[in-house]
Formats: sequence, C-alpha cells, structure tokens
Amino acid sequence: MSLLAKQVTFRYAGGPVVLDQVSCEIPTGSITAIVGPNGGGKSTLIRLLAGLRAPASGSITLDDQPLASIAPRDRAKRMAFIEQRPDLAFDFAVRRVVGFGLHAIGNDQDRVHHALERFELSDRADMPYGHLSVGQQQRVSMARAWVQIAPTVIGSNQPGFLLADEPCSAMDPKYTLQSMIALRELADRGIGIAVVIHDLSTAARWADRAIVLDQHGTLVAQGTPDEAMSESVLSGVFEVVIRKHTLADGQCVFIPTAG
Repeated sequence: MSLLAKQVTFRYAGGPVVLDQVSCEIPTGSITAIVGPNGGGKSTLIRLLAGLRAPASGSITLDDQPLASIAPRDRAKRMAFIEQRPDLAFDFAVRRVVGFGLHAIGNDQDRVHHALERFELSDRADMPYGHLSVGQQQRVSMARAWVQIAPTVIGSNQPGFLLADEPCSAMDPKYTLQSMIALRELADRGIGIAVVIHDLSTAARWADRAIVLDQHGTLVAQGTPDEAMSESVLSGVFEVVIRKHTLADGQCVFIPTAG
C-alpha cells in the first residue's frame, strides 16, 4: 500500500516547468524526506501528493486508485496535510483549530484534548490562534493533523498518510524534536509520512527514505538517506561542496564548505 507519483509534470500558468516527470513512492510505515534547493518543486510535489493540485501530466494514485477520483471527505479520512505557514481567515481559538481535524471523522473532543497535551498546547487552548508565534502555530497544525489521522487509521486496514511542508521550520529545538518523535511514532504504527525538510541533518536523522530534487524540479535520487543523500548528489543539487560527517552516536551532519 502506498502513495505513488508516476511521471508527474507540473507548471504554474505562464511559468516554467516546476516538476519534470517525477516518479516517487511514499510507502506506509516509514518517513520519506523530500529535500532539495529553493525553487526545486518540493512544496509543489507535496501538494500534488496531497491532492491539493493536479499534475499537468502523469498520475498520483493512493493504493492504486487515482487520487483525483477519491471524494475529498474520504481522502481526509486517510490523509492529513500540514502547511509550512498555516493561515486562517478568522481568529479561532487554538482548541477549535486543533478540532478542525475532526471534520471528516466525527466529534470526539477526547482526541482534541489528547493532542493538546501531546504537543504541550493545553495552556494555550483558549488563546486566539493569531496571537501565537509561527512556531506555536506550527505545533497547532501538527496537533490538528494528529487528531485527523492518528485515531482514524491506526488499527484499521486502510493506509494512512501525513504529508507536511517544512512543519518544524519555525520551531525551537525542543519542539522540533517533539514533532519529529511524533512523526516517528506515527510511522512506526503504520502511517506513511512524507515531509519536506530544509535541514539535511534532520532529514538524515529521522527519515527512512529520501527524495532529492534539483533546482529544475528533476528527481536526482531516491532511496535510503545513505543512498540518496551522498556528498556528490547534495553538492550537485545545492551547487556548493557539502561534506558529510558522522558523529560518535552515528548521526550525520552536513556542512557546506568553500571547497
């Protein structure tokens, strides 16, 4: 069971090609990191995989079914999406925003309460969402997605997916770690995670698989982080020499150098 893109091409109206015949798979039970330079189509790819945009050519399928053929409410029962910079037209309370995750699965406030506690938002539950920092808003989005996907899919026979576009980009280290642990927990319980990650070291630490795009929206490599995120691949796509260093605990860090 997987979320699959085959030969996907996309361009915005009047603009150049953003993604060029990209084929990739997001399997269940694992974390897939999408990495690459600015403007390389990472956010576009994650939105295509979420069904928020349609490819100009190629196909996106969920468990062999065309994604576009699945009704939005049914898709919401199996797939959650997190924006990098979530925006709301109205200043709802945090509790209400987290509760938006219930829209396709019924009103169960216990799930909301659990998510508020899980992401340390209980003390801000009645605050207006717009009064939070961007990092706090990202935690609210993580909690909302947790409400939507975790209780619905875990224990069922349907594959579930959580797709996220740099969900931790404005978080401090504590909450970045908390959020990545939460994604790891979901993956270990069968959820397929696809996440755009700017920080290469974070991607290598947490991902089971990596998809690497270049600045032209072309798929350069995919596989395990060791396979796909080699020094030569990363140096090529980022157009700067990147050295990979393995720490004593086995974790990797990537450092751009002058040569």
